[in-house]
Amino acid sequence: MNKDLITQILQEYFVSKGKSLKVIHRYLRVKYRMHIELALLEKRVQSLLVP
Repeated sequence: MNKDLITQILQEYFVSKGKSLKVIHRYLRVKYRMHIELALLEKRVQSLLVP
């Protein structure tokens, strides 16, 4: 998977630090003004965890 901003943040906060997707969703919305759906983050996490 490409190392875009969302992938890097999911790797750092979801996989490494164990943060919830709701926290990551809020972080992306506040810091980067990214308005993405929670379902998209779930799909990205699934593709990140599957080799």
